[in-house]
This record gives sequence, structure tokens and C-alpha cells, in this order.
Amino acid sequence: MKIKCDYCDNTYEDTLPQCPYCEAPNPSHQQVKGAPKTIADLQQWYRDRNLPPYETTRFFIGEDHRGPRAFGIYQDPGSGEFIVYKNKDDGSRAVRYHGKDEEYAVNELYQKLKDEIVHQKARSGYGSPSKNSSGSSGKKNTRSYITIAIAGVAVAGYLAGSVAAGRHNGYYNYNNIVYYNYDNNWYYYDDYYDDWYETGSYDSGVSAIEQSYDDYYVSSDWNSDIQASDWNNTEYYEETHSSSSDSDSDYDWDSGSDWDSGGTDWSSDW
Repeated sequence: MKIKCDYCDNTYEDTLPQCPYCEAPNPSHQQVKGAPKTIADLQQWYRDRNLPPYETTRFFIGEDHRGPRAFGIYQDPGSGEFIVYKNKDDGSRAVRYHGKDEEYAVNELYQKLKDEIVHQKARSGYGSPSKNSSGSSGKKNTRSYITIAIAGVAVAGYLAGSVAAGRHNGYYNYNNIVYYNYDNNWYYYDDYYDDWYETGSYDSGVSAIEQSYDDYYVSSDWNSDIQASDWNNTEYYEETHSSSSDSDSDYDWDSGSDWDSGGTDWSSDW
């Protein structure tokens, strides 16, 4: 997958450790201190978090699982190379990484697993990171919203849409405004300020999208065709994907809680 360099704005493959144009480090390639470096390390990290069986979480560590709806990593016995994959809901496979760098391969699945744990905690209503409703940047939301008279209708549509089939985390485009949805939290891109902001409670664009998600859905991952900067590089990503310390205990699983991978976007490549 191509990513955009934060420093020179060129795009390059996300498997590279640094931008080939300006040599800025690739943020997704940097290892967190103490993070698993081998498949065995990741298996132990998984066990230490008291996570449910692989068949429940759909993360198959050290296994070449061939069924649909699965994330995984394994070492090919023939070539010795490491393969990180996602089996989509139709059974097709998208390969995230295929190469000799075990540490990088493990980190790819490790980050995805942490994201999914946060997602599952948010769905089950426990242990999810707190969100600053106004955004930590303190920037004023410059967009105007529909009036209170229309607000009641919009809220009703919003609540109905939140459980509608076809919702995906990712990028949407409505009336040439780019939106991003993460677990039913909505953000929009302001091209004048070149920045992302949380939407208001009664955003008419969100209301329209939630009536027909597939009509406005663009992609789960950022690419150069999306007329906005990468949402993953914003403060909101940090707020929703990690705690202030990002300690391992943040990802511990409560055995009494339900893990429902049915809410995962299994149609995307990653």
C-alpha cells in the first residue's frame, strides 16, 4: 500500500523503513520498545493478554489459515519468508507483507491486533480510551450546522443509520467533502485549513451518508486519490487507538466480555 510522506508529500510503499525521497522515517515501521519481534513473541503477548482463541478473534498467529475472515502471520516452510495476510469475507486473500523481515512482519500484525482490541473494547463498552469531545487541538470547528428545528430529524436519522448494514470504518465523500468514520465517530477534512475536525452532532453530510453508506464510501485506507490528508496521522487516531502510556495492560481482555468480529470490515484489503 502506498503512504504519503509527512515531510515531502511524496508517496511510497509502506513496507519501506523510510521515505526514499527525503529519508524521513516511516512512522508505521518504527517498533515500540518492548514490542514483540518474533512470531513466538507475538503468540506469548497474545496469551498474556488473556485474549480469546484464534477462532474467536480471527487472528491466527503462526498459522496459514485458509478460511474466510481471518488475519494471520506465518513463515513459509519452503522459502523461509514471512507472510502477513488478511482473508476477506469472500475467501480471497490480501497479502500485507511477504519478505524476510520477521520483526517488520510481526509488527504489522501486532499493530492491527491492538487496533482490533481497541475496536472490540469500544463495542463492548469497557476499557476504551477516553475521547475529548472537542478535540485535543482546541481548534474551533468552523463549519455551520443545521438548525435546532431540523436537529431532531437529523438525530433520528443518525441513530437509525448507526446500526445500518454496510457501515465501514474509513473514508467517505459527500458533496466533495471528505469524511472519516471510526466506530461511528465522524470527522471531516477542511481543505482550507488542511486539517481534520470532529463533526458536529447534527452534521447534514453524516446524516446523508448514514442513509446509504455504500453510495459515499471511498476506502478503508488512505491513498493519493483521496482529496484529504491521512486521518491516521491525526491526533484523533492517537486518541482512539492508544492510551497515554500505551502499556500492554491497556490491551488486556476481560474473559467475561464478548468479542464480536462481525463488526470488522472484512471486505477491505486490510
